[in-house]
Amino acid sequence: MRKWWQRNVVICCGAICLLLVGHAAAQQASPSLSSATVPRLVRFSGGAKDAQERPLSGVVGITFALYKDQEGGAPLWMEVQTVQLDGNGRYTALLGASTAEGVPLELFSANEARWLGVQPENQAEQPRVLLVSVPYALKAAEAESLGGKPASAYVLSPTAGSAAASPTKAASPAAPCTSGSCAVSTSSPGGTAGFIPMFTDPTTVQNSVISQSGGLVGIGNSSPTRTLDVNGEIRVAGGNIFMQRNLTDLVGRRNWAWGTETFNVGDVSLFVSTSNTGFPSQPVFTALSNANMGIGLPTPAAKLDVLGNGNFVASAVGAVALSAQATEATTSNTAISGLADGAGGAGVVGEAENGSTAVGVWGLSSSGYAGQFSGNVSVSGNVSAAMQNFRIDHPLDPAGKYPYHASVESSEMMNIYTGNAVLDESGAGVVQLPAWFEALNTDFRYQLTAVGGPGPGLYVAQEIQSNSFRIAGGTPGLKVSWQVTGVRQDAYARTNPLVVEVEKSERERGYYIHPQLFRQPPAQSIEWAQHPLQMKRAEQSQAAEKLR
Repeated sequence: MRKWWQRNVVICCGAICLLLVGHAAAQQASPSLSSATVPRLVRFSGGAKDAQERPLSGVVGITFALYKDQEGGAPLWMEVQTVQLDGNGRYTALLGASTAEGVPLELFSANEARWLGVQPENQAEQPRVLLVSVPYALKAAEAESLGGKPASAYVLSPTAGSAAASPTKAASPAAPCTSGSCAVSTSSPGGTAGFIPMFTDPTTVQNSVISQSGGLVGIGNSSPTRTLDVNGEIRVAGGNIFMQRNLTDLVGRRNWAWGTETFNVGDVSLFVSTSNTGFPSQPVFTALSNANMGIGLPTPAAKLDVLGNGNFVASAVGAVALSAQATEATTSNTAISGLADGAGGAGVVGEAENGSTAVGVWGLSSSGYAGQFSGNVSVSGNVSAAMQNFRIDHPLDPAGKYPYHASVESSEMMNIYTGNAVLDESGAGVVQLPAWFEALNTDFRYQLTAVGGPGPGLYVAQEIQSNSFRIAGGTPGLKVSWQVTGVRQDAYARTNPLVVEVEKSERERGYYIHPQLFRQPPAQSIEWAQHPLQMKRAEQSQAAEKLR
């Protein structure tokens, strides 16, 4: 059963037939109307629904296309119109109204059926509708001419014999035809088969730059290999560009739509379909008139707004795959910001695996901090620094001061343990240590200090065994402060022993961690030896910043 909008097209086309008959009658009754042209428009009424068969509403873009077949095949003609839907999703449109030329007459010149395809935006194409005879009345436009030429084009010019046969009036030379209906000559110089003709003057037809081979058309190309094959630039002024592939017989491919002002005023958009039969509704790229560009977003809110994953590759020597710069110097700003909302996500990940001087994440600052972390920091490898401090709010003046403490450093991987013990009635005591103590440490050293009285005879009566040691030689009840140090012997420490003294590499030789302390220029820093290209770029950026 045909849907209601399929019946409407027959009814509306019948209405056009009546209009055309009335138009023809008016031409016969009034010669002054004989110059009127047949309107190249077809009225069509239809309806728009979504995938759940619910009527759409409001203003909707609809693609109209004429096909040779009921299913499949490429469209012979296509246009996009914006229509106003009523409460039931119905509308009426004039096909061909988007251009001054209307529907091309050539579509109805062959003795073949024409099928109309209708596709509301973001919806699949509706079943095609067979056009009845009324649209073929457009071919009646050729009745106003003979083979597409006015009748005056067939008026013969006076011959030499006829001019000489008149004894009463001498023949005068014919004035050249420069406008209006002129007799046409195609014999000199003539044209070439396969080229669309053009008038080089009012009476001469020659080749144009448009060629046709079968169903392929070339512009500036005598051997087209595509439906439209253009050799040269295309310029559109004062209008929009819209291209769309919307087929239902694609295998492993997607439909797409590209154009200016496609979905937003002043934009350029590329959309693809989510399946090989759907309407192109998935945004790929959009550029707005405010210079915002979006990838995967139809309305980008930033100069570059990306939805999805991104991958930047730089293969040249010293190239930078991704660079960002916040140039406003009067406020605190951010060049790159990373935010991960997922559980266990990482806002920024850096990885470098080539060589001992490779750096996964590198920060550089000659005046502030090269890196700052607000929260806990976890390091699974070694930490190297010229000095390691802690800084907190001052306990006596937290609003006005910071206290700094330096870490205790050693040439060994040393752990320090301290505590207090009270001796028993025999002047001895046992200090119990954690169960993991001997598994973690070795090579123990001891210190004992008497508190509250002399203890000249204090000594370690038994070294650490079974995670405890024994103190003796004191007086009953004497308080003893003790300290034990041990050298790490865990698996990581055994695999990565501390090397106290290391020769600088050939690249680093002659460079310094702090060159200014040895009266050397900044270019003699280790960073220049390890990362010369990055340091050069940073130096140029700093110089440019000073000029602002």
